[in-house]
Amino acid sequence: MGESVKVRDGYTISDDGLIHYAERAITWPEADEMAGRRLDRRKAWAFIDGELCDCVSWTAACSGCSDEVGAARGGGCSECGYHGVSRQAMWVPATFARATPHREGE
Repeated sequence: MGESVKVRDGYTISDDGLIHYAERAITWPEADEMAGRRLDRRKAWAFIDGELCDCVSWTAACSGCSDEVGAARGGGCSECGYHGVSRQAMWVPATFARATPHREGE
């Protein structure tokens, strides 16, 4: 488990419209030094173009079987394994991911 943090520097776009990232793994001590603090070992981290990013994930209604806008679940299909939901994830800048959400009335 020595290499658990990714570093992405640059990308290329192929004729098929695919984006290929130049990605490499670094060790936890290297990541701590780049971040300027000790990173939580339980989370997924990446440095994208020099910025520390956190992996944020959520579930959403499956796009293959959900006909209703804003529905919590779809009816189930082979795309989602007949569960009606699919797992989504993306890299978000760590400062944004750690921000507290705005609450109405505060």
